[in-house]
Amino acid sequence: MKQFTLATLAIAVSVAISTNAFALENEKQSSASEKTDKDNSVSEFSVTTTRIASNLKPRANITGSFSERTIEIMSSEASSKYLQNPRAADSATFPMRLINKLNEKPWINSPSFPIRAKDMACFYGVPSYRYPQKFDSDKTPVVVTADKVSGKLNDKKAHILTYTGNVEVTQGDKLLNSDIVVYDGKERTLTTKGSAVIHEPEYTISSDEDMVHNLDTKQMNLTNAAFILNGSVMSGTADKMNIDNKKGSKTYKGATLSGCPVDKRSWHFYSTTFKTEKDAYFGDAWNDVLFLGKVPVFYTPYAQIPLTKKRHSGLLPVSLEYKSGEGISYSAPIYLNLATNYDATVTPGHDAKRGNIYDLQFRYLPFNNLSGEINATYLPNDPHWSPKNDDYSRWFINIYQTLSFLENDLNFSLDYSKVRNDDYTYLSDVSQKNAAITDSSLQQSFKASYAQDLYDVSLELRKYQNMFSTSNISTYRPFAMMPQLKANTYNSYGPFYFKLKTEATHFSLDKMKNDMTLSMNRLHAEPSVRYLAYEGYGTSVDMGLTGFLTHYSQSDLEYLTSSYKYRLGFNEYKDSVTRALYLADVHAKSTFEKKVLDMNHTQTLEPEFKYQYIPYKDQSNIALYDTTNRYDDYYTLFSPHRYAGIDRIANINMATFGLTSRLLDAHDREVFRVALAQGYNFSDNRVKLHQTDTLSTNPRTPLEALIDVVPFAGMSIHAQAQYNPDGDEFYTYSGSARYTDPATGYMLGVSYRYYKDGNYYVENYKQVDLKQLGLEVKLPISSSWTAFAASYKDIEQSYNIDTKFGLKYDDCCYAVTLLYENYMNMDWKNMQHSPEKLIGVQFELKDLFAINVRGITDPNGTGTHYLPSLDPTNLNR
Repeated sequence: MKQFTLATLAIAVSVAISTNAFALENEKQSSASEKTDKDNSVSEFSVTTTRIASNLKPRANITGSFSERTIEIMSSEASSKYLQNPRAADSATFPMRLINKLNEKPWINSPSFPIRAKDMACFYGVPSYRYPQKFDSDKTPVVVTADKVSGKLNDKKAHILTYTGNVEVTQGDKLLNSDIVVYDGKERTLTTKGSAVIHEPEYTISSDEDMVHNLDTKQMNLTNAAFILNGSVMSGTADKMNIDNKKGSKTYKGATLSGCPVDKRSWHFYSTTFKTEKDAYFGDAWNDVLFLGKVPVFYTPYAQIPLTKKRHSGLLPVSLEYKSGEGISYSAPIYLNLATNYDATVTPGHDAKRGNIYDLQFRYLPFNNLSGEINATYLPNDPHWSPKNDDYSRWFINIYQTLSFLENDLNFSLDYSKVRNDDYTYLSDVSQKNAAITDSSLQQSFKASYAQDLYDVSLELRKYQNMFSTSNISTYRPFAMMPQLKANTYNSYGPFYFKLKTEATHFSLDKMKNDMTLSMNRLHAEPSVRYLAYEGYGTSVDMGLTGFLTHYSQSDLEYLTSSYKYRLGFNEYKDSVTRALYLADVHAKSTFEKKVLDMNHTQTLEPEFKYQYIPYKDQSNIALYDTTNRYDDYYTLFSPHRYAGIDRIANINMATFGLTSRLLDAHDREVFRVALAQGYNFSDNRVKLHQTDTLSTNPRTPLEALIDVVPFAGMSIHAQAQYNPDGDEFYTYSGSARYTDPATGYMLGVSYRYYKDGNYYVENYKQVDLKQLGLEVKLPISSSWTAFAASYKDIEQSYNIDTKFGLKYDDCCYAVTLLYENYMNMDWKNMQHSPEKLIGVQFELKDLFAINVRGITDPNGTGTHYLPSLDPTNLNR
């Protein structure tokens, strides 16, 4: 091991030494001016030396001798002949030579209108962007080199020099190449004859006609010029062009500008005059015409053309939508860059069914620790809404803000949403992506939290705007928490870990019986201690003891109706209820590993056991304030909580067994995982969520199974199931398989989901099994054409959930997408499903403008109105 370490270090040192040697060789071949610059820059470096400790001298000597031997071998005659062998050495050293060449002058994308990775082939040959150097054009000399120079320097009348053959004119980071350059000392000009190319860090200009550069005014005039923005998709031409290097401005006459490849211009702008200033975000253009091919389609007398990708005010892509039976809807967002830390987006639009609609998004960052966003929507006149009065206007507002102090230890957040009073159908009529919704009610919350290493404290005020009529007191509405205070502390001592969780919550329901507000209180404390009994050789054993002490003050429950009692899960109320329970558990887990297959893969076997005990306590006199049922899987079997929330703590006397096996590749990335778990109940659960629920009496829990596989790159498989061995039936199972080819973009995915009694008929609320089949496909037809589709069907009730088709043509500088989507929409008035159909065309002139499809969330992929495109496979990759 010691020799291996020395050898590795020696190779690294030898490579470093040889690299410096090559660098010195390159410096010898550089020009005199470059050598002067390098010599001047040496003084900027600070060199310090440190004496090496005596115990490191032998290793340093060994390393040095190894480096010397390496250089001797590489300099030998045999090595020289090997490197000259075109069949062996050339191919063997090509990768390293290519890497070295790229490292010398790496190709850099422009920060303004960069070339997309998938479009690189279209823009092959575009020069690399370089970062401009700052220099004084009055003091930096102009250097001219050529194969031949002729003229009479001493003749003051002529004072003309003619440079011919590979002429290079340089000043700072600017370079001009031409076959012939004429210097006029009297006029102080440089004039190119024939073709010439100007290379600057940010652009490249070429012309076959004379260029005139005035050395005093620092101006250059060109005719019939072509220009390319280096590292960018943008290029253009100009009949006449003036470059003022002193002011940093450029003026183009009879100019064209396009984001297409030079030899394939599908669109371009033509301007009679186009001018840019130094460090400006925009260029001013007059008499502008947009051409699609050779056809003019748009004219404006004046326009500001963006020069950078930095934020600036202007029009954003327009969105259009066509719905069957309704008509065309559109929105035209306008972006306002108010300041570096303030901006707004105003979106006027029209909905075919709801009329005119106006959206506002205002974002602000006045301080580094304070940020916020305000979103608002206003409908001045909705003809399909039936308000209580003659005012048909509707509105929505959301305010979201965060504030932090003390290096993010102290945090505040506000999330407030509201609609017009008595507008109970707003959420179903008008989609709002910014609204926080709980049980179909708008959430309004304020949170404050403070965290340290050994404790944390949080305070939350949360209420809701009910989206149901308050006159219908049988309608279930969530409880407001005004406030909820939580405090936790934790510490460890040796093998012991301590934790204390506390909570105090005041619940309320406003405008209930006789417009009174009902109030309830809950106090909860949860101390726990864990002891790590053993840890070593991949095995750990720990045990814990947890207490649950909860007190309820709920005298106002008597004012609730019987339907509310059913929804809140209590038989009879008590003014005051105190519940005391405890949890005792023991947990053990081991991990075994072995090399398998090609001995580069590792297989693990991870058995896990947990025993948990909680005694029974009657809780039928406690309401469900914020507690609901929970979906079970492999991991929840090891949790003591059978319900999500603390208003129900189920009695447990159960042992849970689990087994997980993983397959890791040579880089310890998971390629396969299978997990099985099942619990055995020594006593039945007697705590019900709702008092009409039927509890299972089976001693064994359902068998939970989980499989995730990535058999090869691009392929993923996921499956999970919940099987009841006593009844020989599946409660739930799901599976998905997906293949993606990153090289071509091809994707095929299929999924199926089953849930016993997981759905219902909307006509009579009768429970029915959920059986859902899904299919996704993305098919590249050619390098430019791609078809994609997704469809989800309810097999049990035989109706379409969501179906989407798309066909996209993607060229180097524009893209067109045809879209169709048909999704199920719920008609609550008639209690039936009704299809909602959208048809749209998305058109994009890349880096210029786009027309999007309104109402379709993923216009370029297989994500649908209800279901996004995702891979549920969960492996540590």
